[in-house]
Amino acid sequence: MRFSNIIVAVDVNDPDNGRAALARAAAIAGNEGRLHLLYVRYYLPSRYAELLAEDFDLHEQQDAMAAMREWCGDLSIDESRIDFITKRGQVRDEVISYAQAQAADLIVLGSHQPSFSSKLLGSNASAIAHHSPVSVLVARTGKK
Repeated sequence: MRFSNIIVAVDVNDPDNGRAALARAAAIAGNEGRLHLLYVRYYLPSRYAELLAEDFDLHEQQDAMAAMREWCGDLSIDESRIDFITKRGQVRDEVISYAQAQAADLIVLGSHQPSFSSKLLGSNASAIAHHSPVSVLVARTGKK
């Protein structure tokens, strides 16, 4: 089975694991596959939104898009093969919802080695893997 429509869910605040996920997804997709590079920004309760600058959301989105485009350049990946997306909400829900909407056949995640607390409480990678209707690959950098 060849995966050709791949969601690459990343955290722009974790560039090592984000690049690892993007590199693996690009290798899997080959020259014919489509990648959807997705960053889910933290959910902000409405009561906090009033405390932020008016253009906070726009700047956060622009910074995320710039980081993702930089990773593509670093990895020599043709941007014409990639859709760049940011969403705001709960990571698990947004990744799975987007994967379903795009009829994705694989989700690739960058993830750090689990800490003791994430083993107890769970992690986004674990939650996505447990609830995803499609295959999930967790890419690691090998760094601890």
